[in-house]
Amino acid sequence: MESFEHGQDASALADLKVVEIGCTDAIAFVGSAMAGKLFADMGAEVVKIEPPGAGAAERRLGPFRGGRQDPETSGLHLYLNTSKLGVTLNLEKPRARDLLMRLLEGADILFNATPPADNDRLGLNWRELVARFPRLIVVSLGFFGTESSGRTRRGGDLTATHLSGVGYETPFNQVTDPPNEAPLRMAGRQSDYTAGFTAAAAAMCALLARKRTGRGQHADVSQWLAMVSMMRPSIGTFTHDAPESPYYQRLLTRMKTGFPWVFPCRNGWVSFSPLTDRFWAGTKKIMGNPEWADSELFATRLDRLLNSDALEAGLVAWFMEHDKEEIFVAAQAEHIPCFPVNPPAAVAQNPQYRARGFFVEQEHPRAGRLTLPGAPCAMSRTPYRVRGPAPGLGEHNRQVYVERLGLADTELKALAADGAI
Repeated sequence: MESFEHGQDASALADLKVVEIGCTDAIAFVGSAMAGKLFADMGAEVVKIEPPGAGAAERRLGPFRGGRQDPETSGLHLYLNTSKLGVTLNLEKPRARDLLMRLLEGADILFNATPPADNDRLGLNWRELVARFPRLIVVSLGFFGTESSGRTRRGGDLTATHLSGVGYETPFNQVTDPPNEAPLRMAGRQSDYTAGFTAAAAAMCALLARKRTGRGQHADVSQWLAMVSMMRPSIGTFTHDAPESPYYQRLLTRMKTGFPWVFPCRNGWVSFSPLTDRFWAGTKKIMGNPEWADSELFATRLDRLLNSDALEAGLVAWFMEHDKEEIFVAAQAEHIPCFPVNPPAAVAQNPQYRARGFFVEQEHPRAGRLTLPGAPCAMSRTPYRVRGPAPGLGEHNRQVYVERLGLADTELKALAADGAI
């Protein structure tokens, strides 16, 4: 892996130095890794700190190349840790904490997902850090927030999904048999990623504030509140809307109450919306203008909403005679909101993503050739770029501790023998 130095390229964040510490709780939480990745691929130097031996949680989560569990070939690790420098530190050891403090002396941002009680015990409390390093931006990531009443409680993706109300509403407007259709947890670790994006955005806001004031600050990111703020407006609706408002009433039940967003078709599922007059005219056209579609039941948008069950039945009957790709192409031609619901393999082969160069190819020394999701946004002068593969466990210990911090090789060996790195 190449050695990354300040200002090496024209990336947007090339002048920043970031330190990333993952969650030490047994419940896996990869929010800090997601936040660190966003900065690393935008050009910042990100030093990822992992515990020696087991490494960060994402190394154990998989999926694994070839189905064989290997912490160096976990797909989640390979994605979340691109462009980073990887070092090991056992923060239970005083000498390791001394090294961390030396890293923080030159850092702009710390993403720290260590639980509050561990931070207090290890001297990594955010108050101590911002007092010691006045320009440092300390971003705490946790299940419930460092300063909340739930700071000592454990959480995780499942808890955040359901406590935020997202699980209760999933699948949205699809439930017809509540006793047998329980609330669902979303696929993957979406609350972790949402918390990571929230933390990255908070860090950027703090950086802008530092340009005015010259001082860093603390940002406290709660996993479940990130879900509340970023995924659905439900909590805001309950706290700010009138109880008699339609959306407030809609959230009182999981039962299907109107037109769904996703429909079955001949070879899977498709998302489709025919509600506006323009969309409905296009829908009738792609269906061949069937006689039933000209019924007064569907004459206006309000009519289509009031008679959504009948409209849904007619649409599904037509959808079941066609493949999702066929429906998608026809709908796009008529400017109808539509997309096929695809499995991951099909997404990776999506012609639009390929035409835009969204997926990037990368060679990893252990995992081989990889295809990874690329830039979340495209910038011409300061492009997002995956600058290197995810590091091996402790791969950059010597580069960081010896070449940068000035330790002797004998000291490095002694630290390793003591279990500090």
